Amino acid sequence: MATKSDHQSQDEEILSRPIIHVSQPGSENRNLWKRVTHSYNFWIKCPKDAQKIVADFSNTAYDIFIVVDDLVDETKLRRGISSAHEVYGVPLTVQAVVYMACKLSHILTPYLEKMKHVAVDHFIHMGIQSFTGQGLEIYFRDIQKCPTFDDYRTIVRGKCSHPVMWGIQLLKLLAKKETIEFNFGVVDKLCYFLQIYNDYINLHNTKYATVRVFCDDLDEGKFSYPVIHAIRSHPNDRRLLDLLKKRPLDTENKKLFVDIMEGFGSFEHTRNALEDLKKEIRADMDRKKMEKNPLIERIFQDVFSNLDNEIYFDGCD
Repeated sequence: MATKSDHQSQDEEILSRPIIHVSQPGSENRNLWKRVTHSYNFWIKCPKDAQKIVADFSNTAYDIFIVVDDLVDETKLRRGISSAHEVYGVPLTVQAVVYMACKLSHILTPYLEKMKHVAVDHFIHMGIQSFTGQGLEIYFRDIQKCPTFDDYRTIVRGKCSHPVMWGIQLLKLLAKKETIEFNFGVVDKLCYFLQIYNDYINLHNTKYATVRVFCDDLDEGKFSYPVIHAIRSHPNDRRLLDLLKKRPLDTENKKLFVDIMEGFGSFEHTRNALEDLKKEIRADMDRKKMEKNPLIERIFQDVFSNLDNEIYFDGCD
């Protein structure tokens, strides 16, 4: 006879299926956002048991975020497989997001006394900022207005920097002793760097199309970094805005879109922006006398060695 615990376990398995669907074991090395959180522990030196708590929390939070992201963007593929809502439908996927978000608090429950109100306040603040960034991106997309680069930076800070901050701040809260002074600026620039990289490869890396859809940012009507440059550097040329209105685009129109951007120098501008940001991040770490971090250097190496090659690293969208 099945026990109450058996039924609870079965219910949990059913309700969490859409989230588990996108959580693939071994994806951490490919996922640059998870690697950023891990790289900060080089400085923080959180004990291994606490690292596992943070990893469980951060991985679940990240998987929830990408399921929501795929849902609002109507994305068909994620990591080479059908998106969660394509498999389980919108109602169960939404239910899974709410259910797993509530369960996140249970991961931290045994440690709340040590962290006191700080972790709760931090969790709420970061959650608000994350969904603010996501909401602003949807707003510009739906009214078909190209944001400024300042708008783009605000969006990225919300939807990318703050989720990473969740994990890093939790590492600090669970560390046995105070280590480095926490610096939001370096994390923010590093996440900004990775989002620009992700925008670039979406439109300029053929390997990306094997795990998602060819140039799927254009299907979403997304104003990514190179797209913003192309439109704002040629304000009297409406071809790109008119093409975005036709989403989803067929392959020929996507190729036309990319060719126009190439002619406008938007991909070259994006590569230069990545190089400048890398220098800024290194300068910031040197100025703050932070020990050279080989894990962050490896992220830089992976990004710059793969910009135009047949290699793809998973990132935030």
